[in-house]
Amino acid sequence: MKIKGFLKLFWMTLLIGTLAGFVFNLVAEPGYIRNQSISGYVTALSYSSTWTAISLMGFFSYLILHRVGLDLFRGAKLWNRVQVVLIAFALFDGVYLRGLAYGFDKTSLYIGEMVVLLVIAFLVARTKARETNFTAFIPTLFLMTVITLIEWVPALQATQDKRMLWAALATLLICNAYQILMLHRLQEKPASQGQSQKQA
Repeated sequence: MKIKGFLKLFWMTLLIGTLAGFVFNLVAEPGYIRNQSISGYVTALSYSSTWTAISLMGFFSYLILHRVGLDLFRGAKLWNRVQVVLIAFALFDGVYLRGLAYGFDKTSLYIGEMVVLLVIAFLVARTKARETNFTAFIPTLFLMTVITLIEWVPALQATQDKRMLWAALATLLICNAYQILMLHRLQEKPASQGQSQKQA
């Protein structure tokens, strides 16, 4: 992908993520609307832009990690197995470590959040695999679970307000899903492939 494609992906993700996150934050905190104060809207906008920026950094870090993983494990076969283990480990930690930090009385809530995350990740990964090839399924699932959970950590450390946590998570999922589903569309197709498609 050329610089132009990366810049387009960056700015579109920033726009979509910020707007979507802004709406999520208004829904999570209705007081922003009731008070009709500019500071409230600015706060909601700052939250949404922050999570969008974190998602952008996480996504480009994931691209580097994926390339390093392929080189380190000498191909996709072993690297995919490692990613599956890391996915399971991250989902377990999403429940267990939060239980250690905040108590296990909300374990059902933590499990529910991980289930929702996994279902959304599965749907995005299946869509990616259908639009490209099946080898993209595990890497996409890894991005949508492990990387999203890592990006979500600052929110978990900052607050335990369920509404604000869900707003942050929803923003991250929107951004990560958009980036991974747009990535192959912005990549240039080989000339031979383009000619064969025209002939077809």
